[in-house]
Amino acid sequence: MQHHGGVTTPQPTGRPNARMRQTVGDMVRSMGLVLALIAVLLVVTLRPQPEAVKVVDPTQVLIAARAQAPFPVVVPAGLTGYQLTSARWQETPKSDGAPVLHLGYVTPDTQYLQVSQSAADSASFIDEQTAGGVAVEQVNINGVSWQLYATADRRSLVRVGAGVTTVISGTTGQGELEQVARSLTAG
Repeated sequence: MQHHGGVTTPQPTGRPNARMRQTVGDMVRSMGLVLALIAVLLVVTLRPQPEAVKVVDPTQVLIAARAQAPFPVVVPAGLTGYQLTSARWQETPKSDGAPVLHLGYVTPDTQYLQVSQSAADSASFIDEQTAGGVAVEQVNINGVSWQLYATADRRSLVRVGAGVTTVISGTTGQGELEQVARSLTAG
């Protein structure tokens, strides 16, 4: 090393320095590798959080339906673990001007289930409420005859009589639909 007024300048030793031969390309490749490892870690560790079920209060809808419906309004009672996510009293495209009480639930097994009631009883209304279901068989529940409808991914129980059409429909199994039918009460 040489000294020039207090400043030392490095002298070559004759040994090659590996760092002096690195290029910008080497740096880009290294950064790419680090970013790829970070991306893999993010994919492995991040899990999307499911949306929370938004439970609704049906009180106002039921008050309106009971005041206006020309039939006794019934609702499921005593169903543990069911979450009511929608409630409305309004016409549907196929209800021929008659309002429809719609109560939509998420079941304990996270399936969808709905209970609908209306004075409408046309074939097109039943087709709408059963999502195009095909009549499969008659089912007797608590001494009352229900028609079972089915599609590839949905089942429905339909009862028409005494000026009211009641439909219990969903992505759940027939047994659960029958359980809900047994739980219907005017209370």
